[in-house]
Amino acid sequence: MKKIIITAGGTSEKIDNVRRITNSSTGKLGMMIANELLKEKDIMIYYICSKQSLKPQNKQVKIIEINGTIDLKNTIEKILLNEKIDYFIHSMAVSDYMTDYVTNLNKIKESILKYSNIDTALSNIETINDNKISSNEDNLVIVLKPTYKIISIIKDISPETYLVGFKLLDNVSKDELIKVGKLLKEKNKCDLVIANDLSNIRKGNHIAYIIDNNIEQISGKENIAKKLVRKMLY
Repeated sequence: MKKIIITAGGTSEKIDNVRRITNSSTGKLGMMIANELLKEKDIMIYYICSKQSLKPQNKQVKIIEINGTIDLKNTIEKILLNEKIDYFIHSMAVSDYMTDYVTNLNKIKESILKYSNIDTALSNIETINDNKISSNEDNLVIVLKPTYKIISIIKDISPETYLVGFKLLDNVSKDELIKVGKLLKEKNKCDLVIANDLSNIRKGNHIAYIIDNNIEQISGKENIAKKLVRKMLY
């Protein structure tokens, strides 16, 4: 039996116990890829997704809902360390940033006035640590820090797993999109990368470039899903 991980949808990064930073990914392509794979025999899928993501409905699919990037990282590591995964399709729109701390402009000004050195001032800004930030707070400042690059850990943990990466840019040239897709493939030891441009998706014309040893242009989510499964399994 082939065991496959698919990540889909988007992550959600906590600001406080009520508010979160997220993105608009629906997970539709991930679901379509899963449904295409399920046409094959002896397939078992771990489908890791956001709560809002579209999901395949099949007894051969184990749905695992996650929130933020740390939750995603921990889930992936646990599966890869305990299971032999044949294929990993990382279609999830993972947040590039997560909340470091929340403050406001007054607290930043107070710290700058208190300390003569700007680095010291920035390191000692008073933060807002309420479980729920008051709606009366003015001039909020949310300081972000980079999230884990999830795709970078997959081959390190499971080098024999066939890895499919996804790259999404917005309103760039075909050459630039392919160039960045190739860099993602090389840096993270992907076997295949699907590169997309958000400007095409917004127009209802989902064009993707499948990058492995060759480059192939495919149009439409259904065709992308079908072509990917053929390239992976045959």
